[in-house]
Amino acid sequence: AWVRKLLAALRFVTVSLLCFFLLSPFIKSSFREVEKPTVVIAVDNSQSVKNDSLRVPQSVIASKVNEAKMALSEKFDVKVLSFGETVRENSNFNFNEKLTNISEVFNETQTLYSGRNLGAVILFSDGIFNAGSNPVYRSAALKVPVYTVALGDTVVNKDVILADVAHNKVAYLGNSFPLEVKINTRQASGENTLLTVKEDSILIFSRNVSISGSQFHLNVPVFIDSKSKGIHRYTVSLSQVNGEKNVKNNSAEVYVDVKEGKQKILILSHAPHPDIAALRSILEKNNSYEVADSQVENLNGNLSDYNLIIAHQLPSGSTSIGVLDRIRKNAIPVFYILGSKTNINDFNNQQTGVTIASALNKSNEVLPYVNESFSLFTLPTDFDNTIAQYPPLYAPFGSYKITGEVYPLLQQKIGSVKTQQPLLFFSNTNGARTGVMAGEGLWKWRMNEFAGKNSSAITDELFSKVVQYLIVKEKKQRFKIAFKSNVTESEALIFDAELYNDAGELSNEPEVNMVISSSGGREYKYAFSRNSKTYYLNAGNFPPGRYSFKADTKIGDKIYSDKGAFSVSGLMLENTETTANHQLLFTMAKNTGGEMVSVNETEKIIKAITANDSIKPVSYYHNKLTELIELKWVLGLLVFLLSLEWFLRKRSGAY
Repeated sequence: AWVRKLLAALRFVTVSLLCFFLLSPFIKSSFREVEKPTVVIAVDNSQSVKNDSLRVPQSVIASKVNEAKMALSEKFDVKVLSFGETVRENSNFNFNEKLTNISEVFNETQTLYSGRNLGAVILFSDGIFNAGSNPVYRSAALKVPVYTVALGDTVVNKDVILADVAHNKVAYLGNSFPLEVKINTRQASGENTLLTVKEDSILIFSRNVSISGSQFHLNVPVFIDSKSKGIHRYTVSLSQVNGEKNVKNNSAEVYVDVKEGKQKILILSHAPHPDIAALRSILEKNNSYEVADSQVENLNGNLSDYNLIIAHQLPSGSTSIGVLDRIRKNAIPVFYILGSKTNINDFNNQQTGVTIASALNKSNEVLPYVNESFSLFTLPTDFDNTIAQYPPLYAPFGSYKITGEVYPLLQQKIGSVKTQQPLLFFSNTNGARTGVMAGEGLWKWRMNEFAGKNSSAITDELFSKVVQYLIVKEKKQRFKIAFKSNVTESEALIFDAELYNDAGELSNEPEVNMVISSSGGREYKYAFSRNSKTYYLNAGNFPPGRYSFKADTKIGDKIYSDKGAFSVSGLMLENTETTANHQLLFTMAKNTGGEMVSVNETEKIIKAITANDSIKPVSYYHNKLTELIELKWVLGLLVFLLSLEWFLRKRSGAY
């Protein structure tokens, strides 16, 4: 009898629980999470610190950083960053960075720990910065105490400094071009130094400089004749004076690429517009371009003299249509920028590969996003993140229909909806390359980037690459390499390659190999990567010098090759200023409620942070609703009850 009652009870409990759980009951649980304060230790990894190694050995700096990390790790979450040109999360210091950007430390810290429990920043630095904005203002924005460990020596020693050699990266055959040599000296009054300029080993200029005063400054213009094409190396030197300890900043090498002639660009417009000034500012940074602008009604001169026409808000009337017809007949590349004054019906007749069907003469606010399949040339680093912050452009309202072979780089996003309508695209018209920007307001993109980064480098590089692509006329050359002829040692070498098959179509089936040769005979071998239709190579950073390259590929039995030359310029900034700026470190510490100490007094910072009552853990309470049916023990209970009932029935001979 008791077995029958127990079986009935088990069945009742099991079915009741199942019915109860099918009602989806919730259980509310609360838990507490404690977050330790974060302390960021940032170490200056630039060459200026290495120059101070006789006063503070590098091993001592690394040891003090490790001691601070170990002492603080029990109560705090400690992160170690190294910085120079960029910021990295590591504790391996080689003190080889070519630039010092202290403000980027605070920018990166704010990005990484915004909304987190950031307690303090410890900065190991000599206070010398040569890139970015003034770190005093950026440090205050963190709203946490900044403790500074002063490295380097503030004593001003006798020094003759070649502060800068201003020069054009490109010159033209038959012309003379200037080198402007900037000389600074310290504590060297009454001394003489000899300024020399050599092309390779040949002396082409010399001048004796008499130094007067403890702080002496002099600019010396040097004019050089360009007699042959190619990349020329010039060594500018100042002779050492008695008692001078640092001679690393007495000389520099510069490279000048001598070419045959400039390429001419005409900005043709309907009316004055801020976009025109922005484009001129971008293009005039490149000494290879000669830029002119004119309203279409006032156009004078021969259009065939120009290598590229930028048509802003054209066509906009009968006069502009006639001008554009002449441009097409001469097969001149055109970059259209559409706007409110563009006549859309006339634009549709320009055979750009896209037509816009619009019954209304209205504009629409559109945002850009990148077409991932674009491969005609490589985009600037961090371009995706930058354009996400761009303000909208004003594009013609309507339906965009692709009628030919078109390569979109940017497409339109209206609000939060990504459309397939092109915003910036390229095509080929009558043997000349054509680009179209279907919107006005480019000047706002430059201003927006400058406001956020204190530079418009990415926007400028985008339109520089657009112009560089368009200005190259289509030739019979089946294989060609695009590259920058002069970079600095902190820039990566980027190469783009195009290969055309027998049908004149872009192809990237065969392998492309490249050999880069230094002037000393050393060779570096590379293989290109493939984009969707073209090739791409990031060769990384190279030391200063002159280099040549040869790339080749093979289609069937035919071998195609292209070659060129480039130069890598050295950065002198870390050797130019060698006197530590402890006043900057003191100001940052004082303004943020921190403290400045010497490298042998880091224990003071550890004690100050540990004793600071405002740097403490933060507790977060979280409430969580969980369906009971999701709990594992519920399944276990049901399985146990059913199994127990089955076992008892079997044991009792019931079925």
